[in-house]
Formats: sequence, C-alpha cells, structure tokens
Amino acid sequence: MHKKDVGKVKKTDLIFSLRFGRAKVGIVGWQGDKEVITLKQVHSSRVVLLDMGLEEHEGDALITQRKGIKIGVRTADCVPIVLVGNSTLGVVHAGWRGIREGIVENTLGVLRELESLGGFLAFIGPSAKACCYEVGEEFKEYPFVLHYRSGRHYMDTQEEVIRRLKKGGVRRLFLWKSCTVCNLRLPSYRREKTKDRLLTFGELL
Repeated sequence: MHKKDVGKVKKTDLIFSLRFGRAKVGIVGWQGDKEVITLKQVHSSRVVLLDMGLEEHEGDALITQRKGIKIGVRTADCVPIVLVGNSTLGVVHAGWRGIREGIVENTLGVLRELESLGGFLAFIGPSAKACCYEVGEEFKEYPFVLHYRSGRHYMDTQEEVIRRLKKGGVRRLFLWKSCTVCNLRLPSYRREKTKDRLLTFGELL
C-alpha cells in the first residue's frame, strides 16, 4: 500500500496500490486517463459487461473477465468498489442514488452468473461518511441505515455498501476507512464543489 502523509492529492499522485491474488487495485488522481476504461456515470443501477467501444456507454458498474485491461470509476464522495474474483473483475460507482436503485445488488447478480461470490474480495475506497454527510428527512423513506444526532440525520455510504455486499454473499472485505469530506487530502464535491476526482481501478493479471 502506498499513501502520502501530507498535502492534497494531485492529479498525478498514486495514493493507493495493492495486489489481490490475480488482480491489482489502485487509486490515483483522475486526469482523463486513457489507459483506464470508464463509463459515463449517471448515478444509476446499470451494470455493463466490458466489450469493445465501451467508452461512450452509460452506467455505474463495469465488469470484465479480460486480463490486462484496466477498468475504473471516478468519485469525489461516492463509494468506489472493486470486486476481485478468480477470473472476474468488477468496479462500481455507488452514490446514494445508485445505492437506493440497487447498483450493488445488480452488480452482484451479474457476477454471480460468472462465478461464485464466495471467492470474491471487495475493496471499498474512501467516501462520504456519517461524521460529515448530513441528509434530509426524506432519507428516512429510503432503505438506508441512518445515524441520528442532535436532531439531524447522517448517512455512512461505506457502511451501507458493506451491509449490502455482505447480504449479497461477499464475505472478504478490504476497507479504506476514510471520509472524503473531512480528509482534506481527498477530493470532495460536497465539501468544496470540486471538479477533481479519484480514479479507482482494477486489472486482472
């Protein structure tokens, strides 16, 4: 693992790198990286299987069984997830809208058709957490676990994703437990309306 101790993340920084069995996972400052395949993210529940010419496709989860191909998601408060199996790799962009619509469950449903979920490891990257992420009263109507203090509601998007991954059958988890809102090194749209993003990616080796 590589993490920088001081200073704000720059677009060229590698801030996390780890190898999980037959795959590697990394996080960098996003700079329109051409070598990493991403989707047009729209806060949906749509899962896309990798094929040629995918760069223009909309969706919030991307899955491949092809080796040597980097796939990734861009985030600045939403949860980045990388799911590593024996021969399958998935990446997920999970904001509250996508979580509500079932992006985690839909991704697991597609992965389950390709191989057993029992063999998967999930990496969960930094996102907005309950220490900072205040939400409105309407969130009580959604299927989320909320935190309540001082008359206000707060959501922990990492916690919600982990709950759904475990319910879906993923037991091996690797969590970078950091809040993007209060960690000033990380980009946060909620904190400062930034256009900067983290790019979380995976690659089958």
